[in-house]
Amino acid sequence: MPEIKRPVFMAGENPGLRLYGPDTEHPVAVASYWHCTYSPLGVGHALVLWLDSSQMSDRGTYRSGGIFTDNVPLARMLVETLTQHFPEFRGLPVTDLPYIEAACGHTFDGARYTARCRAEAVEVEVVWEDLLDQKYLNWPQFPVGSAAYDLTTVICPCRAGRVTLNGTAVPGEVRHANAADGFPSSTAFLAFAESWVGPV
Repeated sequence: MPEIKRPVFMAGENPGLRLYGPDTEHPVAVASYWHCTYSPLGVGHALVLWLDSSQMSDRGTYRSGGIFTDNVPLARMLVETLTQHFPEFRGLPVTDLPYIEAACGHTFDGARYTARCRAEAVEVEVVWEDLLDQKYLNWPQFPVGSAAYDLTTVICPCRAGRVTLNGTAVPGEVRHANAADGFPSSTAFLAFAESWVGPV
């Protein structure tokens, strides 16, 4: 078997969501959902969810969020290597979030993508809907911390998204507009056929 010189670090899907308080630039919820179909640590799911605890004072144990996963070693690798460096989580204590074993899965009907994670004391649901666009992106040497990876993905910005804990919605809104290139952008997006190759 030939030596693999360009290892695939992760392949799968990785939609993201950032909700803001009304009329503010302050995030109240940030989510990154991983559906991993290939990695050095196997397959699995991880929902990385940060919540503004000041807005979630009555939500119990997970009012600051958590990392809900059916493969803890995989989730830890994704968070420490990639997620903590994403712009959506900049300045947020994502590496301090607890790892919570959960049953995770998702559905997508072409218009709405729903990710659900069920743990002992909580059920989390994150929804993305009303796709605004779809585009293939290729980022050679995409920087993450002190490393870089070759990243390809199909990005679909969405008009709407929400997070619910045990059936109660987190108060917050998606922001969307046209980017400098004239194409739609949004703080809620789907990411299909995503591959991270490297580090390079």
